[in-house]
Amino acid sequence: MQTRGDDATLEAPHLPRPRRQSRLWKWAAPVAATALLVGWVAWYVTTPEDLPTDSQTITASGIVGQPLYVGMFSTPSGFDRGLHMSGIKVTAKASTKLSITPLLCRHGSIQVTTEPNQFCASLDNPAGQRLDAGDSIVLRLDSTQTVLADIDQIRIAFQEGLRWGTKPAGHAKAVVSLVQRGQ
Repeated sequence: MQTRGDDATLEAPHLPRPRRQSRLWKWAAPVAATALLVGWVAWYVTTPEDLPTDSQTITASGIVGQPLYVGMFSTPSGFDRGLHMSGIKVTAKASTKLSITPLLCRHGSIQVTTEPNQFCASLDNPAGQRLDAGDSIVLRLDSTQTVLADIDQIRIAFQEGLRWGTKPAGHAKAVVSLVQRGQ
């Protein structure tokens, strides 16, 4: 402050300008924190817990023209999850045309059979259904010709609460042969 006689003038002290970098951090830190949070939520939502699997290979044989049912996944005891299924993915290599239809076996399980109604309360299309304890996934196999097929482990597309994904489930594979009667 300077004084000159009767005139007293006050000058504001010179304040340094804030550095541009500190302004950048004011915006960058919240943006980075938000991106991190969004990334974590996206990861969490798209990575539900794995489903039970095993290394077992199912071997099955049947007759051409008669549907054969092969169990690929059974909910284990203590299964306390409810999965809303959107579908079952099946991959197979077959020597000729083979029709493979995934089905939800309600309140039962099948190893290999031609009479699934003895073991399942009902057989339903799994898309849009809920898989609960005591249920299983079976494959209905049909062919009009002799066929040998290797069926890979199934993958279940599902939603569980907020989480959703497609996970391998059940037995590692199935080796199936359908032959003409009398062969």
